[in-house]
Amino acid sequence: MEIQNYDSLIKAISQISIDEPVMVIISGKDPQIFSFLSNYVENIIFKNKPVEINILTGENEDYSKFINDLYNFSLFIPNRLYILKQANIIFKNTKDFVFKEIPPRTWILIEYEGNPPLKLFKNIEKNLIHFPTKILYENQIDNFIKQYAKKYNLIFSDEAILEIKYLFPPKESSLRMVIQNLYQYFKHQSKQEAYFVTYESIRDVFYPSGGWDMFKIIDACFSKDLNTFLKEIDKYNPPEDNYFALLKNLLNKIDEFRKYLIAKQVNMEQKEILQLLGADKKHFVIQNKVLAQLDYSQRLYNIHQLKKMYDFIIDVSLSFRQSVDEPNRKAIFIKKAIEIFFS
Repeated sequence: MEIQNYDSLIKAISQISIDEPVMVIISGKDPQIFSFLSNYVENIIFKNKPVEINILTGENEDYSKFINDLYNFSLFIPNRLYILKQANIIFKNTKDFVFKEIPPRTWILIEYEGNPPLKLFKNIEKNLIHFPTKILYENQIDNFIKQYAKKYNLIFSDEAILEIKYLFPPKESSLRMVIQNLYQYFKHQSKQEAYFVTYESIRDVFYPSGGWDMFKIIDACFSKDLNTFLKEIDKYNPPEDNYFALLKNLLNKIDEFRKYLIAKQVNMEQKEILQLLGADKKHFVIQNKVLAQLDYSQRLYNIHQLKKMYDFIIDVSLSFRQSVDEPNRKAIFIKKAIEIFFS
C-alpha cells in the first residue's frame, strides 16, 4: 500500500494490531521524516508493550545481522521492532535477495534515501506500507506550515513564514522540526491558548543570543542607521558574541554589495542580478527585499567607499589579531565603523 502523506501514514499504522507483521518504508527526497515515524512507533504504538527493539544504522555486517536475526526467532519472543536507518546502504549489495515474508509479531521500519528496489519486497505486498517523500513545492510550503502549526496553536506572521523559507530547506521533516521547536520555546515562556510567531521569534529560537543581533548591526551599517548600530553593538556579550564572526558576516555583505554595484554598472537584468547574488531560488518577496536593501545602499555608498569597507575589514582584523586586547575591541570597532559607514 502506498501512502501519500505523513498524517495518512500515522492513521494507517495506528489501525494495525501490534501482533500483525508489517513493514513500513520511508523513501524519496526527505527520508529524515523517518525519525518522526520511528519515535511515534516506539513511544506511542509500543508504549508499555513488551517489545524487543533492534536499531541498525548502515554499518558493516548490518545486512547479515538483520537477516539472520529476522528469520531465526523463538515462538515465545515478545513483539519485535526493527529500525533500519540508511537502508540504502544496508541493502546496496543484495542483488538476488528478496524478502520471503515478515515473521509474526514483527514490525520493520525502513529509511531509504532515493527509490527503493521494490523487487526486494515483492513477496510481502500485503504487509507493506510505502511512503515516498517529496520536496515541497513553493506553493505548498505556506499551507503546510499553517496547517501543521494548528496542532500546536501557533499562528505565523507572513514575515515569519518567509524567514523559515529563507533559513530551512523545503522538506516536511525540517518544517515539522521548526514548528515543534517553536512550540517548546513558547510553552516554556508562558501557557496560553495560542501563540503568535513573528520574524523576531524565529531569530530568538534559531539564533539565540543574550547579546548582539548581527543581522541588525550589518543592516544598520548599510542603511546609515547609527542609532540602531550603537544600540545593538552595546549589547556585546562575550563569549557568545565574537568580533571575528561579525567581521566575517560583514565581509559577506560587502561582497554582496560589490556584486550588486558591478551588476548595475553593466546594466544586468534583474534575473541576472539575482543569479549573481545567489538569490534566484528564494521566494520572490525575499528577492524583492534583498534588491530593495541593496538599491537603498547604492544611494548611500559608491565604489570608492566600497574600497574603504574592504580596508576597514583588513585593518580591524589585523589589529584585533596582533595587538588589540578584548576590552579595547569595542571602542576601536565603533570608531572605525562610524568613520566608514556613518560619516
